[in-house]
This record gives sequence, C-alpha cells and structure tokens, in this order.
Amino acid sequence: MITIGVDDTDSEEGLCTTYLAAVMMERLAGLGEIRGSPRLVRLNPCVQFKTRGNAAIAFSLDTDRPEEAKEVALNALMELSDFSGPNTNPGLVVAEEIPAELSRFYRRALDEVLEIQEAEEIINRYGLWSRSFKNRRGLIGALAAMGAEFEDWTYELLAYREPRRWGTDREIDEESVWRADELTYPGTWDTVDHHHRKVIFAPHSKDPVLFGIRGQDPDLLRSALRTIRSEPPERTVIYRTNQGTDVHINEGEIPDVIENRSYRLRGIVAKEPETIGGGHLFFPLASEDGKGSISCAAFEPTKNFRERVRALAPGDVIEVYGAVKKRTLNIEKMEIVRLTERRAQKAPICPSCHRRMKSAGQGQGYRCRRCGTKADGKVEVLLPREIKPGFYEVPPCARRHLSKPLVRMRNGKVYPSR
Repeated sequence: MITIGVDDTDSEEGLCTTYLAAVMMERLAGLGEIRGSPRLVRLNPCVQFKTRGNAAIAFSLDTDRPEEAKEVALNALMELSDFSGPNTNPGLVVAEEIPAELSRFYRRALDEVLEIQEAEEIINRYGLWSRSFKNRRGLIGALAAMGAEFEDWTYELLAYREPRRWGTDREIDEESVWRADELTYPGTWDTVDHHHRKVIFAPHSKDPVLFGIRGQDPDLLRSALRTIRSEPPERTVIYRTNQGTDVHINEGEIPDVIENRSYRLRGIVAKEPETIGGGHLFFPLASEDGKGSISCAAFEPTKNFRERVRALAPGDVIEVYGAVKKRTLNIEKMEIVRLTERRAQKAPICPSCHRRMKSAGQGQGYRCRRCGTKADGKVEVLLPREIKPGFYEVPPCARRHLSKPLVRMRNGKVYPSR
C-alpha cells in the first residue's frame, strides 16, 4: 500500500489539483486498487500563497508495483500542472507508511503558514519519495493531506468537463439544479443561494470543474447528480473532505489572537456597526473582562448577512467565527448569545384611544388631538429588536469551504441562510 499526496498544481487561470488527482487515479487503476475514498483536504484559508481554494489531495493505492506507480503519478503531474502560474509550485509525495508526525503537521497546516524547509526536513527524515518544482511549496500541502485525520467530514462530488470545453461557458440547466436542491437539501447544501436566486455550485473560471455538489451522504450526492441536466461530464469523483466542518476554527480570547488564524471569539458589541465605502460593515467587539477588543467585519460579498450585523447594538453579547487579518476578524457566522434592551424616549400613548399623543407646544407637554387627554412629558419605551438569539451565517455565495453551514449544526437555535 502506498499513499500519494499532491498539491499546488492549479493556477488562477486554469487546471485543478482535484482534476489532476482524478486523472492520476484512473491511470493508476491498472497498477493496483484505490483503497477508500480519496481525500480533498482544505488547509489554512488565510495563506496568501494559495491559488483558489487551498486544497490538497491524498489517496491510497494497493499495488505491488510502487516504482511504476510513482512514474505514472509524476507524468500526470507534469502533464496537468499549470507551471506558468506565479503561485503554482507543484509538490508530489509518496509514502508506504504515514509517519505519525504528519497528523500534527496537518493540524498546523490548518492554522499556521508553514515553511518549505520544514516539509523538506520531514521528507528527508523519513526517506519519503517526492518530486517538487519551482519554489516547492506544494510539498507542504501534499504532506498535510497525507497526514489528515478527519474527526468530522463531509463529501463533495466533483463533475469535470471534457477538455475540449475548457474555457467555454458551462451548459447547465438551472431549473434542474433547483430541483436537485429541493430533493436533497439539507442532506446537500450550497448548491443554490435562495436569497439571491443564484446557482452557485459551478465555478466561472477556465478550470476543468463543471460543478461540485457538497453533502453529508454520497448516495444523496449521486441522487442530485442524476437530477441535474448539463453538458456531459468527462468524469466524476466523490471526495471525502474536511469542508463544512469548522476544523480551522480555534477557541480563543480576544487579546490573544494571532494573525492569519481563524477563531471563535466571545465578546460584547462596543459600538454601533458602521458602514464604510464599498458597503463593508465594521464594529468593535470587546472582551467581557475588558482586557481587549478586536474589529469585526462583514464585507460587501456577505450580502444580506450584513442586515443581521447592522441590527446589533452596544451591549449585545455575541460569539463570532472567522479569520483574523490585520487585527480584524472577517465574520463567517455568529451566535447572538444575549441581546441588550434598547430603550428610547417617546411621546406617551393616549389611555383612551391608544394613539400616540402629539406635542402641545414648547414646554406644554403632550395632548391627544382626538380625546384631548394631556400628559406632562415623554415616556421611556422598550424598542423591538430585529434579531433574536441564535446562530446566523453568511449566504452560500460567500461561504468559505471549511466553514460549517448551519444545516449541520444541532446545538442551539439556528437561522440557516438559503
């Protein structure tokens, strides 16, 4: 048995590491048998070197011809990597046994920005077979994918385009996509965005992916695939993945956060959310012990989620989930733990007709124009709140791969974004 890890073969312009792995597995089938599900492993979403989704792939092959398998894998990588991409630095690793150290390496790759030298030291220490190109950064993802152990996981069915269609508009019948979502949600998710009436499971780039269906059960993914009408896929693969699990989220305290990591932070809304140019929304979140604060942001791509953020008020106790960059947490979802009471001074209500009184003139109090009832001054009233305690999330069109959708959460009151 050998395990193969590969990463960093795509670019912003095209190709795809998952497609490379799919072709690689097909070509290796003549040399042995693929064992278990191939793994699609998402790593730290804050890494600046990523091309698109920061995904690496690993799979296992039962074979008695490992040297031939390495040659086939390398030839596939050479053929289906975009070496012209400035951030494309392919890495390929093959191991007969997975060192225990790689499990810790995977965990760190979810949180940290690891160095190439550390990956090379691991490869040398255990005598692993590897090939790498350009600055060799793909070795990091390849090793992390090989060491990935999923405590929680989901699946993604990826359908790929015929090569002759790459770079052309995708032919997908949207009505059938909505039908597939209707039949399989909540067992599948992020296929469509109901609020914005958009199909979102297909990319718009030149890469080989036709579409991807995410869900909890491979059988439901296949059911959705049968419902969708589209151009004929060249091939499909179901990957087991850490997507939709929140595995990147760390428990933390506001004063202790580290740049380029993702956290769940609890605190008190310190000021009214403020909208700046471009439609981005910011507010400060203070720690409950008063020892620190952090800026929280709901950027314009989060669309209607900003309405939930805009409804926050100073004194609300919330928990926010997201990545920290430049001392600002980019919110992926939030839980309203406790709402503060909002009060205001208003004209009194007439006790007879229950209409709000009007000013009787400066210094003369208030008077009901219908009944003539008088009152001395304003009264304090409790203002209704536009949100309730519970979980809120960004819409599917803005969700990060690793962020757990609320349809997968069973604790507390949730308000899934559709």
